[in-house]
Amino acid sequence: MKTTIHLLAFLALFFFGCKETIVQEQLPKEYTNDLLHADLVGKVIQKNSKATVIVSQVMPIDSVEINPIDGSFTFRDLRKGNYDVTIRADNYRIYSKANVMLDGGSIVYFGEIDLSSVPDLVESFYPENNGEIVYDWRYGRISVSILFTHPMDRESVEKAFSVEPAVEGIFYWGSYTQAPMYGFFADAKTGFDNGATITTFSKVTSMTYSFARKDSYPDTAYTVTIGTTAKDTAGNFLRFPLNFKFKTVQSYSTQNGILTNPVHGDVDVSPLNYNYSGITVTFPRRMNKSSVEGSTQVSPQMNTIFLWPEENVLRIYTGGPFLSDTTITVTIDKSAKDKDGIEIGLTFTFSFRTSALNIENTSPNNGQLFVTPTEPFRINFNNYVTLSSAKTAISISPQASGTISYGGYYPYEQMNQIIFTPGSALQANTKYTVTIASTVTDMYGNKMKLPYSFSFVTRPN
Repeated sequence: MKTTIHLLAFLALFFFGCKETIVQEQLPKEYTNDLLHADLVGKVIQKNSKATVIVSQVMPIDSVEINPIDGSFTFRDLRKGNYDVTIRADNYRIYSKANVMLDGGSIVYFGEIDLSSVPDLVESFYPENNGEIVYDWRYGRISVSILFTHPMDRESVEKAFSVEPAVEGIFYWGSYTQAPMYGFFADAKTGFDNGATITTFSKVTSMTYSFARKDSYPDTAYTVTIGTTAKDTAGNFLRFPLNFKFKTVQSYSTQNGILTNPVHGDVDVSPLNYNYSGITVTFPRRMNKSSVEGSTQVSPQMNTIFLWPEENVLRIYTGGPFLSDTTITVTIDKSAKDKDGIEIGLTFTFSFRTSALNIENTSPNNGQLFVTPTEPFRINFNNYVTLSSAKTAISISPQASGTISYGGYYPYEQMNQIIFTPGSALQANTKYTVTIASTVTDMYGNKMKLPYSFSFVTRPN
């Protein structure tokens, strides 16, 4: 019974053991090696790799090829002691583990080994294989970086380096980046060097290749290859090529959720919506425009127009300035899809409230001194107002004659600005008070809630 328990424990460790975990199972002498010998067993995940496992003590002692059915390997009757284990396979990185201790009378489980497809001379690279990077095509350039384990022969690396689709660019040695480059602008317009000048400086283990802007495309899949003609400064070549792929995604920013402007819950939003920017919705992915537009509703109902400055940015125009003193709600149904046909999954709703019609500022300012007697008065509202209502709502004390008009000039009037131009110079060194009655209305007929007044003093002669 005891022997059966030990054997079951060993089998469990053999088939379900943790990666790189060294486990020793002591068995009765009559069922395994003597106290001077031990067995070493393990697995390689890449069972079709035809990997060879080598055990060494200064020099190689034994080697076996893994079982092509399950990737397992076994060494029998090794003398107890410390061993170095090496696993080699074509098109896989050499795996090494030093000082594996084998105690006499034991079976040691080496673990499940996952061989790397990254060549031995390469430590890491950017972008990661099958990765996706957000690329702002307005300013930046796509960049590829590689960190090597040893100083490299730069000329051989540059000749072995290629990108599909073909691109031009610049090699920056001694540089490693993890993002598109925005600080340099090497493209056909500025004139750029197709490669770095090779010098005798040899202690460089990192490299960045920055694409020319003319070859930096959003929504494109790129494949990067460094062939086996690349070598380090000691003359060691890559045993097999480095290959990795990545895809670019067009966006000016990236986020996990949907962003809006105005932001959900904002109050006192200017009806002129932040310098005529409308309602902006920024998605984390490029969207199917017709799907989003068909899934979007604005309340209260307005004559909405949809614009797409970018493939992940929706701008909603509501037919003019926002309604004053109104809660505006935007709802995007969960059925809205991105360009890959994936629905957003949850109905997205946000709302904000606009401020009532009011006066934002005046010129002259309230309380201003030394005002020029011929200077026009300017009254700036937070929304478009009707000129007819402004003419009847404005009064001046002491009385002054003049004309009332919109700011700006035809056809570019500033319909949120009312100007009073004196017909003659105001009295010198005199306090004037300008009152705007609450009867002034915006373009939708909404009135101010309270009258507004401001006073100033003209300069003395």
